[in-house]
Amino acid sequence: MHVNLPPMSANPTFRKLQEWEGHVIEIGADEFVARLVDRTPGHSHETEEASIPLAELSDSDTAKIAVGSIFRWVIGYEDSPSGVRRRVSQIAFRDLPRMTGADFSEGRE
Repeated sequence: MHVNLPPMSANPTFRKLQEWEGHVIEIGADEFVARLVDRTPGHSHETEEASIPLAELSDSDTAKIAVGSIFRWVIGYEDSPSGVRRRVSQIAFRDLPRMTGADFSEGRE
């Protein structure tokens, strides 16, 4: 018996479910608070706040976090070449200058 299987990709594939852009407004011992803007295609660009555990960050991003730091947060499905699906949450901080209180005030005006 011959079974036709779909070709396997050598790399995992990713399907984005949700995406936000945020900036840090407060840092605690175990979490940080961020103001988020929904950047998911087809969604409104509402602003919301979230408390995010510091454990969600990679070591390199933990070193970058500061009040005013800008980051991107993406949640989606990663499918491995073997067919295993994982739900993935990835936060990546940008290597940009931090926003200041004056920057936020100017942006509101």
